Amino acid sequence: MENENSQASDATAESVPTVAEIRQWIINQLAAELNISPDRINVDQPILSCGIDSMQVVSVVAKLEDWLGVRFSENPLEDHATIEALSQYVAKIRGNTA
Repeated sequence: MENENSQASDATAESVPTVAEIRQWIINQLAAELNISPDRINVDQPILSCGIDSMQVVSVVAKLEDWLGVRFSENPLEDHATIEALSQYVAKIRGNTA
């Protein structure tokens, strides 16, 4: 199992998503899980305050790991509770701060 600081072996600098791309991906995933419009999701409010349950969180985090080729050793929402904070954290561990 890879740790959260490792990158997928086939990843290149061009394929590393930006903070904005990660943010939008998370928004879209949460909106799909909650069956709401992405416009209703506030990136600066805690993700857990938008009505998502623990199983939905697990699903979104697993999809995020698969998409980016990383594995989180712990729940990333414990230290990065908002979409904005999580997006910046994930971009940083993937080597992109743009």
